[in-house]
Amino acid sequence: MNIIEKYDKPFQYAGIALNIIMAYHFCMLWFEPTILDVDKLLSFISLIAFEFVMVHSGIFMSVMPKHISLFLMVPFYGVFAYAFNKMTDDNTILILYCVVVFNRMRFAFSDVSKALKTRVAAIAFSSMGVYFVFVFVILICSSYIPYLGLTPEFLKQSKYFDHTTATGEFIEKPHITMCFGLVYYLGLTMVEAYFLSWQPAPKKSQSTPKIKNF
Repeated sequence: MNIIEKYDKPFQYAGIALNIIMAYHFCMLWFEPTILDVDKLLSFISLIAFEFVMVHSGIFMSVMPKHISLFLMVPFYGVFAYAFNKMTDDNTILILYCVVVFNRMRFAFSDVSKALKTRVAAIAFSSMGVYFVFVFVILICSSYIPYLGLTPEFLKQSKYFDHTTATGEFIEKPHITMCFGLVYYLGLTMVEAYFLSWQPAPKKSQSTPKIKNF
């Protein structure tokens, strides 16, 4: 048993804790933003956009050989980390997200059992479902989502739109993005919690047919 499998359960609990922390940060930016949080808002919006790509990574890593997944994933995440770091003045969120990413892709660093790979694939598919379901729900219900701290007055006062030239629902209405980030990471928390005690179904043993004695 390698170290990844040996400490699998602590890694699972750490993943749940990290998702809760990410949800907390989205919640605080939505409820109590400050004028100094404009760069952080844009960083979190970029993070959610990148999650569109990230949410597929677990599926790829569960089916690709270890050396291929490392060759593709590590440079890809490294480029993103560098670009993300250039967009922020504070490295706290970058470090936190890198820890989240490492926890997700930890199985790419070691050969693990088929049962663990099956669980990784199941979590990846579930997480992808959470992402796309919540995207549609949030966009459909966007008119009902409260501004809370991210009011039009706050965006104007903080000169939010002076810091970005991009357009789109998630950029022009950051309260929607923060709401999505909150429910998305809470959704990931529930997915991780569900798979804490998950075990693959045991294979049916092929019993030798009994020969009747006459």
